[in-house]
Amino acid sequence: MAAPDEDQRFIKPFILHKSAKSLAIPLAFNEYFPDPLPNTVELLDYYGRSWTIRMKKRGETVFLTVGWENFVKDNELEDGKMMEFIYDCDRTFYVVIFGHGGVSELRVFPQAVVDVGDYATGEEEEEEEKNKSN
Repeated sequence: MAAPDEDQRFIKPFILHKSAKSLAIPLAFNEYFPDPLPNTVELLDYYGRSWTIRMKKRGETVFLTVGWENFVKDNELEDGKMMEFIYDCDRTFYVVIFGHGGVSELRVFPQAVVDVGDYATGEEEEEEEKNKSN
């Protein structure tokens, strides 16, 4: 395994008939994987969502297999979208997806709105302690 000074990257297009069930990692990227090859890697997106994906070697080619279909579905991948994979050399890929216009896709996910007034700040407890000591 190569000892990189920084994260390693590669870019792949999503092609439905080739990449729907598994994704081949470029051969030149093999040097960044440990020997033996890990059974799984994590794919992370901008939002911290995570997918555990099985890695499998067929001949010299490494594939992302079991779990890849979930990643494809969850990210609504379609023909022509590009993906940048940034490998931390410790079983994690950060994935950036680019739309047809070449711009990274940031998705808006439903978020819970929390009224911070519903939570005590701790100031009340400090004041009570102060009053007790006086």
